[in-house]
Amino acid sequence: MESDHGVSVHRFKMSYRPLEWVRARYFLYSTVARWVQAGLVDLVEAPDYQGLAAGWPALPIPVIIRMHGSSTYFAAEMGKRPDAAMSLIEGASLRRGNFLCSCSRYTAERSRHLFRLGESKIAVLHNPVATEASLTETRRCEDQVVFSGTLTAKKGVSSLVRAWAKVLESCPQAKLQIFGKDGRTESGSSMKDHLISLVPPHVQNTIHFHGHVDFAQLRSVFRSATVAVFPSYSEAFALAPMEAMAEGCPTIYSQRASGRELIQDGENGLLVDPDNPNAIADAIIKIFTQHQIAKELARKGRESIESHFSLNVLLARNIQFYLDCLRSFSEGLTQPTH
Repeated sequence: MESDHGVSVHRFKMSYRPLEWVRARYFLYSTVARWVQAGLVDLVEAPDYQGLAAGWPALPIPVIIRMHGSSTYFAAEMGKRPDAAMSLIEGASLRRGNFLCSCSRYTAERSRHLFRLGESKIAVLHNPVATEASLTETRRCEDQVVFSGTLTAKKGVSSLVRAWAKVLESCPQAKLQIFGKDGRTESGSSMKDHLISLVPPHVQNTIHFHGHVDFAQLRSVFRSATVAVFPSYSEAFALAPMEAMAEGCPTIYSQRASGRELIQDGENGLLVDPDNPNAIADAIIKIFTQHQIAKELARKGRESIESHFSLNVLLARNIQFYLDCLRSFSEGLTQPTH
C-alpha cells in the first residue's frame, strides 16, 4: 500500500501460474466486499478493460463501469477478431455494473453495439486535462513536428513516418520528434526499427526518437513545437492531443473514432485519415506555411480545452455523476435520473 497525494493505493501481487487470474479476481472482490462491509466504501468503479467486475455478487453499494476501451473494443477497431472468452468476460462485467459511463460518445456507442447493451444508459464523461490559468506565449520553433505515444500500430505512427518524405520536399528543414516507449509490430519485432526501415537514410536523419519522457518535459516540447500530430487508428478519448492543444500547439488528429468529439476540422485543429499519408503530409505543410491559420488553430484549440475538457470543468461533472448514482441506487433505480 502507498499514499498518493492522500489517496491510498493498494497493489495486489499476482503470479503467472495457470488460472492465477481467477484467484486474483476472487481476492480482489473479497477485499472490496470486506471494505464495503466495514463501511469504508461508498461506490466501486472498475474499467471495462478485461472485465474486472464479471461475476461479482451483489453489493449494498453501486458498481460503476467506466469505458476507456475494452480489449474487445480495440481489437474490433483495428479489424481484428476479438478473443471470444475475453469478450464474454468484458460483456459480463458491463452488465454487472449498476451504472455505466464512457470517456467518449463514440466509445459508448461502439461498446453498446459490440456487447449488445441495448438501451442501457451510458453517461459520457470525457477525459480531462489540467490547464494553467495563463499560458505564457513562447517563441515556437519553425521546423519541429512532435508525436507522442507508445509506438504501436493503432497510434498511426507508421503513417506519419510514411508521410514524412513528402513533408521534407516542401519543408526541407523540418524535424520529426517522436516521444514514447518502443512497442512491437505484429511479428514481435521493434516498432522503432520498423519505422526507421520505412524511409531512406536521408529521411532517417531528420527523425529523432526520444523514448519515454516525463510529462513536464513533454509539456515543454508542446509549448515550443510547430505542430503536434496524432494520426491514430483507434482511441477511446486520447490525452496526447488534448495536452498539446492545452499548451497552444496547433494539433493534427485523427478523423477516426472519437476524433470529431475533440476537434472540429479547420476550426480548432485539423483532422486526417490515418490511411492517407499524403493527407497527413499536406496538413503538416499547411501548418508550416500558413502561419495565420496555424495561430488561429492554436488559439481556438486551447480555448476549447479550457471551456470543455479542463480538469476544473470535468471534475464537477464527475462528482455530480457519482452523487446521481448514489441517489438512484438508494432509490432502487438502475440509472441516474439526470
